[in-house]
Amino acid sequence: MTFKWLPNALTIARCVFAGFVLVGFWQAGSLDLTLTGLSPEELSRRATLQQLWYQFAFLAFLAGAITDFLDGWLARKLEAHSRFGVWLDPIADKLLIAAALFGLALEFRSWLIYVPAAMIIARDVFMTWFRATPRGRSAIVPSNLAKWKTGFEFAAIIGLMLPLATLRPSLDGDVATGSDVLAIVAIVTVVGLLWVAAALSWWTAGQYMKAAGSGSPD
Repeated sequence: MTFKWLPNALTIARCVFAGFVLVGFWQAGSLDLTLTGLSPEELSRRATLQQLWYQFAFLAFLAGAITDFLDGWLARKLEAHSRFGVWLDPIADKLLIAAALFGLALEFRSWLIYVPAAMIIARDVFMTWFRATPRGRSAIVPSNLAKWKTGFEFAAIIGLMLPLATLRPSLDGDVATGSDVLAIVAIVTVVGLLWVAAALSWWTAGQYMKAAGSGSPD
């Protein structure tokens, strides 16, 4: 029995997990803890449900990230390469990243998240289109810098989602934190990673277009 269908199945699953990430953020956001007139019991129930939905989104993102590693590893192990997989794999990656960034932007409602998230999503949409053009198809090998960019994206997203999933919301709608100093350092670090990822995303896009223009890969 052959399992050469597994890599493509995992890639498709990553697209599904991206949808789950959005569902988790949407459901968590619908549980408004700032409504007036709610009883303490109702507030506690909403806070619990909200955290559960954040955990759902976080686990969906982690599962999608795991499939990103597994599908490539299995494709090499099983020698299962297909045009469909080559086409869908980068799209699935971008869908997962975009879903998480969109949910985080809606959650934190800050230009510190809006700007880098928009930069990354806009770059990914542009590159998806560009790779479909004859010129873009001339350079299909990702650079090491692009892999670092992806690593920064995953690290920043996990860093932003983890407190939502692990720290119980307070009844005023904010996320309870421990030490204020440590919390500030962690936030600055994680947001900084997101900005670095955004800068690298456009830097690598420029490299890709230059390579495509010269007819050589990255």
